[in-house]
Amino acid sequence: MIYNSLTKDKHRTIAYHQKWLHDECWRASLKYSSQLNKNINNKDLTNLCYSIYGQYMNELKGRDLPMKNNNYIQIWKTMLNTVKRGNHSLMAIKLLHQTNLQRSS
Repeated sequence: MIYNSLTKDKHRTIAYHQKWLHDECWRASLKYSSQLNKNINNKDLTNLCYSIYGQYMNELKGRDLPMKNNNYIQIWKTMLNTVKRGNHSLMAIKLLHQTNLQRSS
């Protein structure tokens, strides 16, 4: 009986930690998409997007947060691909920011 209780507590702790990491990544993503959204009328929007994405990735790496196979990374890559193609850049940035607002709350 005690073993089952300890195992459940261990699994609960692991799950809580994983959720905390996931939430931290979304909060960081919101922080950087907010910067991007504030500067959406920048003349050099493509370079700004890549620069802010680089800052976001550096924060994840510096804080040892998960960086692979996650939605919060994929939405940034989708936005960068859209901006690189040059069509609907403003909408891609707004969608990135809106997604971050929804996921980080």
